Amino acid sequence: MAWVSLKQGFHKILPSLTFQPRDKVADTLKMFSEGARICDIGAGGRKITPAVYTIDGFVTQNTDLVCDIHNISLPDESFDGIFCTGTLEHIEDPHKAISEIFRLLKNGGIVHIEVPFIQGYHADPNDYWRWTLEGLKLFCSKAGFSEIESGAHMGPTSALNWILNEYIICFLGNGFLGNVIASFMRFVFIPFRYVDYMLINKNFSSRIASGIYFVGRK
Repeated sequence: MAWVSLKQGFHKILPSLTFQPRDKVADTLKMFSEGARICDIGAGGRKITPAVYTIDGFVTQNTDLVCDIHNISLPDESFDGIFCTGTLEHIEDPHKAISEIFRLLKNGGIVHIEVPFIQGYHADPNDYWRWTLEGLKLFCSKAGFSEIESGAHMGPTSALNWILNEYIICFLGNGFLGNVIASFMRFVFIPFRYVDYMLINKNFSSRIASGIYFVGRK
């Protein structure tokens, strides 16, 4: 049986390579008053609230606006809050995208950004960029945002899990054997990823975190 058939049969039950001991999106949502106009850029088909306005480069059932994220055809200061998670690494010019986010946000509005630090290559449809925590803070500061908080939301164990998975594929190849063993190790690693509940609060967790976040105000 070809690996593609096995993948099609089992890919939905494979554990994720990453785990979020901190749901920072939920925390940031608590900062908004009822009736706030919220946008999710690069939503990928999700709805973080029933009323959220979703923008993506691809058509999904829950996408309100399909467009190039570098040039969003909406008026200035359209939203009280903007979320952009797991998106900036996939676009050619994140500086242009963050300037669009700044333009669309009302004065005093809140931005929530999540980006990868230590993660393997994952094309969607391409994968270009990575940020350290200090790099993300500088990136957002230069765009005009003042920091409310920042840190790691996906910890060192998620980073280790992803590296191990890619190492297996690198060593054994992307054929049947490599993919089967890498998939098996995802299940083996499930108990260990919960260690990030403890590690995420350590001072040095951001130095090898899988994912980092920034919450700021315009």
